[in-house]
Amino acid sequence: MRLKILILTGLIILILAAPAAAAEIENYYLQTSFFTQHFNQRDYQNNQQHLIGLERHYANNDLDGIAFFKNSYDQDTIYIYRGTNYHLFSIGSTEFTAKFTYGIVHGYDDENGKYTTWMHQMTTFPGAVFSIGLRREPFRLDLVPFGDAGIITTGGIEF
Repeated sequence: MRLKILILTGLIILILAAPAAAAEIENYYLQTSFFTQHFNQRDYQNNQQHLIGLERHYANNDLDGIAFFKNSYDQDTIYIYRGTNYHLFSIGSTEFTAKFTYGIVHGYDDENGKYTTWMHQMTTFPGAVFSIGLRREPFRLDLVPFGDAGIITTGGIEF
C-alpha cells in the first residue's frame, strides 16, 4: 500500500509540475464520488468507489488528470488520462457540459482466478470515459456511465 501511495504522489507531482504545452492553464478541478449504482447488482460488487481525482483544465478545453478509486471489485485502482471538456449550452449561469477522457487504467487483479473479466486478466489497460454534467463556477457535478455496468455521480470544485 505504501508503494501505491508513493507512486500516486509522484504521478500527481508530475501532472502538476508538467508545463502546459498546448494552452494556458485555466484551473484545477478536485473531485470525488457521491453515488454509484450497478445496473445488475451482485453481492461482490462495490458501490462505494471513494474516488478522489485531480484534473488540470486548459483554456482550450483540453484537460489531463489522475483519479484514484476502489473499482467494482473493491480493488485500489488508478486512472491517468487526457481529454476534452465540451460546453453544450447554458441556462443562466449554469453550464451543461460533456467530457471525454482517455488514458490508462491500472489496478484490476484477477485474485488468482477469482474474477475472469478481460480487465482482470489485463490488470493495466487503455480506458475511455464519457460523462455529462452541470457546471456553476466553481462547482461541477457529473454523471459517468461505466460501460454497461452502471453509473457513478461525481462532483467537486474548481480552483
